[in-house]
Amino acid sequence: MEATITRLVVTRCKSSSRSALTLLIALVASIVSAAAAQNPIARNLGTDSVVVVPGEIYKAGHLHRTLLGDNYRDLWTTPIKVPVLDLKTFRGGLKPTERGGGAQTRSLRFEASDGSHWAFRSVRKGFSILPEQYRGTIIWYIVRDEGSASHPLGAIAAAPIQTALGVIHPTPTVAVMPDDPILGEVRKDFAGMLGEFEERPNVPKNGVGFPGADKVIGSDTLLGSINTGPTRVDALALLTAREMDMMIGDNDRHPDQWKWARFGKGDETPWEPIATDRDKVFVSYGGLLMAIARLALPSLVTFRSQYPDPQALFANAGEFDRRMLQSLDKSAWDSVATSVMQRVSDRGIDDAMAALPPEYVGKSADVALKLKARRNALRGAADRYYGELWKIADIHGTDADEVATVTRSGDGIVDVTIQAGDSPPYFSRRFLSGETREIRIYLHGGNDRATVEGTVHRSIPVRVIGGNGTNTFTDLSIVGGRRNPTKFYDAGTVENVKYARDTVDERINVDNAFNHYFNRRPWVHAYGKLIPPQVDRGSAIRPVLGLHSQRGLGIYPEIGAARYVYGFRKVPYSSMTEVDFSQATASNRMRIRANFDKRFEETAVHIPVNAHMSQFEVVQFHGFGNDVPDLRGRLYDVRQRQWQFRPSVGLALLNPASDISLGPVVRYTTTDSIGNRLISQLHPYGFTTFGQAGLQLNAHLDSRTVADTMKPRFVLDVLGTGYPGMWDVASPYESVDGWAAAFFTLPVPKKPVLAFRGGGKKLWGNFPYFDAAFLGGSETFRTEERQRYAGDASLYGTTELRVPIAKFPLILPLDVGAIGFADAGRVYVNGQSPGGWHKVVGAGFWVGYLNPHINYNVLFTNSSRRQVVTNLGFAF
Repeated sequence: MEATITRLVVTRCKSSSRSALTLLIALVASIVSAAAAQNPIARNLGTDSVVVVPGEIYKAGHLHRTLLGDNYRDLWTTPIKVPVLDLKTFRGGLKPTERGGGAQTRSLRFEASDGSHWAFRSVRKGFSILPEQYRGTIIWYIVRDEGSASHPLGAIAAAPIQTALGVIHPTPTVAVMPDDPILGEVRKDFAGMLGEFEERPNVPKNGVGFPGADKVIGSDTLLGSINTGPTRVDALALLTAREMDMMIGDNDRHPDQWKWARFGKGDETPWEPIATDRDKVFVSYGGLLMAIARLALPSLVTFRSQYPDPQALFANAGEFDRRMLQSLDKSAWDSVATSVMQRVSDRGIDDAMAALPPEYVGKSADVALKLKARRNALRGAADRYYGELWKIADIHGTDADEVATVTRSGDGIVDVTIQAGDSPPYFSRRFLSGETREIRIYLHGGNDRATVEGTVHRSIPVRVIGGNGTNTFTDLSIVGGRRNPTKFYDAGTVENVKYARDTVDERINVDNAFNHYFNRRPWVHAYGKLIPPQVDRGSAIRPVLGLHSQRGLGIYPEIGAARYVYGFRKVPYSSMTEVDFSQATASNRMRIRANFDKRFEETAVHIPVNAHMSQFEVVQFHGFGNDVPDLRGRLYDVRQRQWQFRPSVGLALLNPASDISLGPVVRYTTTDSIGNRLISQLHPYGFTTFGQAGLQLNAHLDSRTVADTMKPRFVLDVLGTGYPGMWDVASPYESVDGWAAAFFTLPVPKKPVLAFRGGGKKLWGNFPYFDAAFLGGSETFRTEERQRYAGDASLYGTTELRVPIAKFPLILPLDVGAIGFADAGRVYVNGQSPGGWHKVVGAGFWVGYLNPHINYNVLFTNSSRRQVVTNLGFAF
């Protein structure tokens, strides 16, 4: 196991390092100095208004702006004149009721004397999106500084546009909270705060609801209703609001940002969407650092004349849209886009900018120009989002008894209707093969029936998932001469389909989790149990970056990319293709690896394939024996290239980190014959070229899905290989190589971890030198060079005590700890092991980031050969 640091790049260039350090110091000084200005600067003009600087904290110099963007800093630092909220006279008087707000906004709710409800929401947002351990780090300051990416009063400008489009919304007013005893215990937190004051959509006990509604509910209540039975929602109104969101660049439109109003008493009256909490209108994450971060987090969008990828813009709302807009076809989207483009005129955009404080009007021309360009290009952006949502179409029924009818017709046309009982269909939509590649119909609870009919030459693949209840499926359709082309799930009486909240998803991001719940998919079978629904459509490309250290190779980077394709109930993906490259510059060696893995629907069986061309496998050869001398120098250097190809059949076990696979292995190895090298003198079996093919079994078991070197954990790895006497193999030989590790948290302060690792290798028959049982290197014996000893069998063991001591903030939150260790190992040749056990003990310290698997160690040992050991990552 290599000592590894992931997702880190180190530049070993003195001049570059000095330049980077200078930039870092300047950036830190800029950010921290700005942090000193915590509160808005106000000058009292009288009893009814003040002049306020909304965000003095975002003032920045040239370097700061280059790295973290201009964003809306000029607006945040412009003094504006705003009224002071009069708590005593507004609507007959306001009484604070409770605090509100999410991860960023601080808010205070009020009830007026007339029974209406109001909310005061801070203009400058706080943030709690980072764990507490990041507080005081440069990352913490950077994330806080990104508040400048939000327009300070974008919600004010959005209101006239919403009005023009008929989108129901509260209309905010910017004001300063007075220092008034009425505030009670929250006075110290809210007095003097600049905020947006608006009515909260609800229906009071006494009085008229907002805005004249008979009933107002939240998205959680609506979700329960649409899951239970047919519920009418004005999808066209929601689509109008969503296309407006796209135009104004609001990237925070998750389900909890909506309320729903009903203007009538009967269930036949549709729920109308109410857009609330518009904190991210015109949001734009500029700067060099954000451009880099955007490669991993596309949701860090910019507000430009050209649209970003709509999936990135609506990263926390995509599943919500998929469910709520499921009844609308392409013609509806085109019609809404055309309507929005016509109803939002140039004059309307100018009026929206004019709604901002007078001090902002002269600085808003650029926003207006971009907004007009985006309006003109809305049709194309809406088309793209439609294609992204409906390439794979999810259609959801309810828990009522329902009938689904699917009709295949024409050239790739599929019509779907769903109705409850004898009522008219509440869902009816036509799908075209040019827009949709697959249709998935979820009928959920209830006793449901589904019929598929039609004889066609080609058609869109259809899946029907029944859910709990008694499900009756009939496939009368014929596609391309093939009968029963539809895939049915949960036929007959079913009771064990699970729907539940994903608590892990909620801990990561509760807004995203809520978004995911709207695409109501049952839990899936994987790893011998039921797990929450996974990503089941689309693809992703992720970087593979690492920094490693190994005795004999030095420090070397790893760079590559992995492409993941996702499919229906294929966990954790449908396929994975990965390629990476490593270069050890100190020893001038390289390695190229390629991995492929194919998964199948709801089965643990998969097909992993891996291949490599590597100069890393054997870097030294001292001869065979447990007591071979070490003369140092380049005598023992080995220059080897190994090509290997291993397809196999795998079985996923317990969790994504555990697996067993069996398959053939083909390997071809060349070793350079260089003068003054021991290997050239000894000419061992396997030198200089050696081809072989055999069978290999690999089993890896890990008790934790995500490796953590400071948590209780057990790991077992076994590799068994056999090569028959063919190609360059003179006679058959076999080998078994394995190791096990266990981590225990001690029940004492600081929660130190006691870690054990032991392993070995045994070979039978005449084997090539490069397959020997080696000892040495961070994998087996840390104070010796890699492959220091070689034999036909080896044993090794190590124990470590890892004690966290302190945490301190730097760029990232760093952990410092003490470490003590003891290593022992030996090799055998024909059962002999002269010299006995090689032993070493030592102690030192480590500095790591969060999980100390990503760390730097300095160890002091009792070895006469190597008294100081430094490396990246723990030995195991």
